Amino acid sequence: MTGLPMTIPTTESDQTLLGIRLSDGIRKSHMRAYLAVAFISSGYAGALAVLQPGLLQVMGIDKGQQAMLTGTLSALQEVVLILLMGVMGALSDRIGRRPVYVAGLLLTGIGFALYPHAVDVTQLVLFRLIVAVGCAAMIGMMITVVADYARDESRGKANGLQGLLATLGAFVPPILATLPTVFAQQDHSELTAQQLTFAIAGALGGLGGMIALFGLSPAPASPAQANQLTLAQQLKRGLQAARDGRTALSYGAAFISRGDLAVTGAFMSLWLVQYGVGELGLTPSEAMFQLAVPRTLAVVTGALLGSILMGQLADKMDRVSAVALSAGMAACVYLGVFLISDPTADWVMGLLFCMGIAEISAFVSSQALVGQQAPAADRGAIIGVFGVSGAIGILLGTAGGGWLFGYVQPSAPFVLFGFLNAMVCFWALLLRQRETTSTAQTHDGVA
Repeated sequence: MTGLPMTIPTTESDQTLLGIRLSDGIRKSHMRAYLAVAFISSGYAGALAVLQPGLLQVMGIDKGQQAMLTGTLSALQEVVLILLMGVMGALSDRIGRRPVYVAGLLLTGIGFALYPHAVDVTQLVLFRLIVAVGCAAMIGMMITVVADYARDESRGKANGLQGLLATLGAFVPPILATLPTVFAQQDHSELTAQQLTFAIAGALGGLGGMIALFGLSPAPASPAQANQLTLAQQLKRGLQAARDGRTALSYGAAFISRGDLAVTGAFMSLWLVQYGVGELGLTPSEAMFQLAVPRTLAVVTGALLGSILMGQLADKMDRVSAVALSAGMAACVYLGVFLISDPTADWVMGLLFCMGIAEISAFVSSQALVGQQAPAADRGAIIGVFGVSGAIGILLGTAGGGWLFGYVQPSAPFVLFGFLNAMVCFWALLLRQRETTSTAQTHDGVA
């Protein structure tokens, strides 16, 4: 014995960042890079919903057609996501998360930069397709990478932190939405103001792509599996995972949680812009700045609180129970939108704040559950199917919501998802009861 104090080296498997225990082979620098690109990805996720209403007004599209066009363009994007997200997840199991994430960010940025240069609806559709392909890769990797990088006991915190950054990223669209007014005040035309704003949004994709290229872990998630299975076989395994009750619930929770976000993003701003222009006599830029931006910020502020709370709860309670709690809250809030007759009323601010808490809680709890249930070898494919489920929810919320908004009333899309959230809440409660009964019977049999 030398008498010298023993030192225990810190290995990669012992690394912790912000209270999150990192998986083997993942360094703090990888997690920091992921958090940066997750922030940018989240900013993109809601940007078109906030920026597009003003652009449609500037393009001279008839007010009565705007809701249907909004729904159609969003639905087109979701069809692409449905077709490609599972493929992107399975592809990432073969070649690694990093190249898929980089490609997604760059394509999304290019699509945004081109978007306001459309001279007709056909070009608008073409540019939206570019955005959609990029988003299929970008959104899928945002969910998959956080599942890769965190150990299961820290999965709730990791998804809560990602939800927090997603919420902070949601401040990006309202900030971007103020730029057309700024540029218009500098004697730019309304169209030029929109083009400059979208160019700035597009540049974020280039920045995020560079961070992902040089900062994320380069290793494929499961190289042994990638050499053995085709993409079709990997996709099949993702679908077959729904035989597990908890995985199936996570797919259902993805459906409603993404639909919640889509309905709020697509139709709350549109409702406010149309109300401001039609009822209050504001210009499109004024309606966006005075009405849509502050109320979007109310939703985002609520989501900031909700991401922190649910991130902690998802590590302390059963994750099926966390899904039930989140879906129950969302059901109450979204059904409450039926009571709105004037979206600029003061009390609506409070409801939108609660909406932010509810929708991000559903987002965080669903991701924590699927990350817990997905084994590493099939994680990209399973989370790809999870993403497809979310895309179907967004498709229903945007396409169906566009019809309901235009032909029934503006609150109708929110009410629809209030009922759907209630259904998922009851599903989670029944699954939890069944598991509890099964466990009790097993203990009785052993006794």
